[in-house]
Amino acid sequence: MKKVNRNRYARPGGGRRIAAAVLAIALAVVGATARARAAGTSPVLLLTAGDAFSDDAGARLVTASGAFNFDDLVQFSFPAVGLLVVQGARFARYEVSGEVVEGSSPLVADGITPAELPTLLGIGSAAASPVRLVHADRGEVSVVLPADFSAGAASIVLYAHHETEYFVSNAIPVVLP
Repeated sequence: MKKVNRNRYARPGGGRRIAAAVLAIALAVVGATARARAAGTSPVLLLTAGDAFSDDAGARLVTASGAFNFDDLVQFSFPAVGLLVVQGARFARYEVSGEVVEGSSPLVADGITPAELPTLLGIGSAAASPVRLVHADRGEVSVVLPADFSAGAASIVLYAHHETEYFVSNAIPVVLP
């Protein structure tokens, strides 16, 4: 009996199957690379809890915790990164750089969307002392509120801006003492 040499490349359609497999792998690699690159510009901004405290003098401190890392955002050229505390139409914006801006706008009264963030980043004025960013660590940020924030309901939101993209976290309610 004669031995038949079965070369898989010699089968009808075998070369096309291999070419198709190689093309599929190449597309998967290129597609995964594109998705990974896009994910690098979409920061994780997730709030899980918010607490508010006051001292005997009436100063209010708000602490927000969740899944975010401001250090990474600052390293990757996010020009605006921080926390917003909103009460009615009043807001206080705390940049990771330490800059604090306060103001009032009807934009914030019903929540903040990424589309509204560019306008919101352009309004307000420098906040007076003792308003400040107390600390911003991996997963936690604490701020001192302006004196005209009153006892009652407020909300906390994280935000970031990168090139032409704006990002806003979920809003967490907090009750100010």
